[in-house]
Amino acid sequence: MVSFTYIFCEKGGFLVDYTQLYLTIINLFCLILIGFLLRKFKIADENTMTGLNKLIFNVFFPLKIMMSFYKVDFGQNLSVKYLVYLNVVFLFHIFLTYFLAKITNKDKSYVVLEANAMSRGNFIIMSFPILSVLFGDEGIVMAGAITGISQFFYNFYTVSMYEGLVGENNSKKKLFINVVKTPLMIGLFVGIFLYVTKVNLFFLETPLRSLGDIAGTLALVTMGYGLNFRIDFKEIKSIMKVSIVKLLVLPLTGLFIGKIFGLSEIQKVVALILFGAPTAVNTYVFAKRYRQDDSLAGYYVVSTTILYLFTLILLIKLI
Repeated sequence: MVSFTYIFCEKGGFLVDYTQLYLTIINLFCLILIGFLLRKFKIADENTMTGLNKLIFNVFFPLKIMMSFYKVDFGQNLSVKYLVYLNVVFLFHIFLTYFLAKITNKDKSYVVLEANAMSRGNFIIMSFPILSVLFGDEGIVMAGAITGISQFFYNFYTVSMYEGLVGENNSKKKLFINVVKTPLMIGLFVGIFLYVTKVNLFFLETPLRSLGDIAGTLALVTMGYGLNFRIDFKEIKSIMKVSIVKLLVLPLTGLFIGKIFGLSEIQKVVALILFGAPTAVNTYVFAKRYRQDDSLAGYYVVSTTILYLFTLILLIKLI
């Protein structure tokens, strides 16, 4: 059975089974709703969900990324050119979002908050299931590579900005080491090792894949549990600004740069879906950790997550 729903035309065009795509997106939001209802009706407590969230990001998702490299053929899509393209776009987006945040804010704390909300995407939770439906394992491999690169750029960038804001001055070397040894990065490194060495996991393959496969479902439920679906309309200008930049400006600039690089159709769609992902939940986590406006960060996450249902379809139709 074919596990993906894209078709290449004779002229190199791109067709998508939109019915399957719509159903996938609806399924994502249903899982988020289930998480919200678990909190609403007090079926699960916060300590349980916090522990589950740690398990997801420290074990299940790293396994998902690691196993996506096992027994696969990269083909031409995960090329050196594509990796260079990703680095260029990530750097460009970091400078672009900081500039856009700064021109409308005098308060540095809001500059940092907006810049992070616009740049950090919820790649893993929202985009992995969609890429799996569209491209099967090939999409997950490419997404895993992008996630590894994004973890390096965004964690280093986010922590540096917040530490500068609150007056902390930790060693950049220590920060770099901490970023590299995160579970997601370790999963990426082990996955690359498995791909290069062709190590046979034998009976371990099935349980490791099974654990990795439940990561997305559980992550969406825990995400829904943590979201507050109320919006403070006093902050509507900032919320709309972040939403437009995160969901439209970043993926469109990524697509434009991709055309300059001469990317393939699969590469462009994968980049579009990932760069157009809603604001990462970690935006709220970092804001709370450094005692900034975590409520506003939460509004960014909620608004972009809801609007993603519509902007994703629009963006794919532009390919």
